[in-house]
Amino acid sequence: MAGRLVRTGYLLGVALTLSSIIYFFASNWKFMDRLEKVGLSVGLMWLFYGVSAILAYGMKRHDFLGRWLFVAGAVAFGITMALIGQIYNSHADSYWLFFIWLIPTVVLAWITKYEVFYVMSVVLLELTCWFYYFPSSYSIVRGEWESFFLLLLFAFINGVVFILHRSTVVSYLAYTAMHGWLFVIYFHKLVYHYVEWWPYVYVLFFVGFFYYFFAVAKRRAYVLLTSLFAGAFLIVEYFRFVGEHFKTGFLLGGLVVAAAIVYASVYLLKRVKHISSEGAKGRIFLIAFQVIVTLVASFIAIASIMGLLTIWMESFSMNLLFAISIIGFVVPAMWGNSWNPTVRYTLLTIGYGLGIMTTWEISLILLTIYSITLLVYYVLSADTGMRALTNIALSLYSAMIIYNWTDKGRLALLVVVVLNVCLYLFLKRKSGSRLLPLTLGLGAFLLLTNMDFFQLDVDVWYVISNLLFAITIIALLFTPAIHRQRYEHLIVWGYFWLFLFFKYYEFAWDLLDKSISLLLAGLLFFIGTAVLENRRRPVCTKDSDGLYRKWLPLLVVIMAQTIFAGYIVWDKEQHLRHGEVVKLELEPIDPRSLLQGDYVRLRYDISTIPHIDGRGKVQIVLRKDKNGVHRFVHVYSMNGKRQGGYIPQEGDVLLNGTLYGDTIIYGIESYFVPEGTGGNLQERARFAYVRVSETGDALLEEIREK
Repeated sequence: MAGRLVRTGYLLGVALTLSSIIYFFASNWKFMDRLEKVGLSVGLMWLFYGVSAILAYGMKRHDFLGRWLFVAGAVAFGITMALIGQIYNSHADSYWLFFIWLIPTVVLAWITKYEVFYVMSVVLLELTCWFYYFPSSYSIVRGEWESFFLLLLFAFINGVVFILHRSTVVSYLAYTAMHGWLFVIYFHKLVYHYVEWWPYVYVLFFVGFFYYFFAVAKRRAYVLLTSLFAGAFLIVEYFRFVGEHFKTGFLLGGLVVAAAIVYASVYLLKRVKHISSEGAKGRIFLIAFQVIVTLVASFIAIASIMGLLTIWMESFSMNLLFAISIIGFVVPAMWGNSWNPTVRYTLLTIGYGLGIMTTWEISLILLTIYSITLLVYYVLSADTGMRALTNIALSLYSAMIIYNWTDKGRLALLVVVVLNVCLYLFLKRKSGSRLLPLTLGLGAFLLLTNMDFFQLDVDVWYVISNLLFAITIIALLFTPAIHRQRYEHLIVWGYFWLFLFFKYYEFAWDLLDKSISLLLAGLLFFIGTAVLENRRRPVCTKDSDGLYRKWLPLLVVIMAQTIFAGYIVWDKEQHLRHGEVVKLELEPIDPRSLLQGDYVRLRYDISTIPHIDGRGKVQIVLRKDKNGVHRFVHVYSMNGKRQGGYIPQEGDVLLNGTLYGDTIIYGIESYFVPEGTGGNLQERARFAYVRVSETGDALLEEIREK
């Protein structure tokens, strides 16, 4: 156990230090020049790699820390690439950033066989695909078949990774991503009405996946993942169908569909009832499958019931709906002990779901009495599934009661936290899984720390909630009982990373202040863990992953990363030094990048050119007007083919771009600014000053009022 605590302490130190570096560079601190920032980021990358090698070779008992620091070095390379983009105003969250980061990560995974690098590779692959298709710094319109085949290509790539990779975690991620991209195709069909036949093909995919994984390969985890997406597909299709045909017959058909889903699942589970005797994995499969079926059937049933009530009654009382939810669904589910569990869970979910819809209209006294009754049932019930559903209902009902009574969202969330803490402690004395109250309690607690959620200014309650949440998470991570429960431990770690993620995007206090706080916390954990390790002397593992057995290829990769970063910086500096200055008119807006901090998103008067449409590379001619602003004159070439009709004049400038329909992207659509200054700049900026090289490539230098 001492060894686990030491590993937790060091991992917290690494995580907080890395987060501090990201926050610092994202703050775009104006007191450092370009080369100082790049030198610092590359130096930090080498520091992580170097300390990792020293710990692995010189101090074998720190091998696990050496591996984590080596991963930190790989992350630092990505931070360096993001920083270069920030300094030279490259695309915010550009797919190129993640693609360049992906290449050495894949190589490191292949050399070291370390699973963390494989997972990083899959994540970077998805970010590359996502930001290629959904660029954050500009908007483009794709053609119907271009979109379809591009998304299908992303799904195919992930399918290949799933088939070829032996790592369980990577296979799960790739399979999930593959279905995600297939679902994006389906969603695009709904929004943009293209590829009308895709839902039918999608159904065939589901049938094939279900048959293969259930009957042939017998890989139940993939059955569950397929069920999740199939359930989402069914729900969306049902709502789409009802939206087009809002009639009694179709809504009654929805109830029949919900009943059919439950019946089919009951029949299927009876055919495979031997699974429950296969240990923990078999029981987890049954529980997860029941959860998916219950959610899908309940969503469809609730929507059908609400639709029927709307058609049958011009206006129906919420008290009536509340009575229907209790008498028609909750009470039968609670008393039907001999019924099939899936049937009971579905009835209870429908009842609780209908009841939630009435909480704004019914009496607070009635709702409070009902909640107390549910709490008594929770304490007395021995059924884990019924107790879990009641746990969710109690959390929602208690939040609604407090919010309707006081109109204070913070207090409502605080009550949910206290309630789930009590339920968590209660289950410690009684058999049953404590994952749900832990998840709900920490989730409500995390929302309490987010000022943007409440749209409030920083006050003492904000500070207290953040400190208490950080202390709670750290205390749980170091609690021996949590360490012994694998899934509880993973949930706590998940909320730790979510906390860091939300703090990055929260504007309540500056990134620079957050960075300093995280750095101090990281150093504190390094020092404290070192003291703990020295006292307890835990037994540490050997280099089982063989991270440094091929030190020469690793050194080559690190050198290549450094040389590549250096070349990019040299090329950009040459561009700034020798490029011709061009003044362009623009229209800015102000978001925040995933890794690079605040930026102003730019659109130029030359971003859209009349009477031009197509795809591919384009080169346009700019000419200075009497006000010194460069305006579009002519299309010089498209996809390498010269366009006729252009008469050159002295001072003309050729500018490269990429044409997407009637929109041209020049690679200068982002301008990074110190945190908090984007709004002011957005209001007054009217012109961009751009350095254009002899070959026509543009580099954004600054934006001004005039």
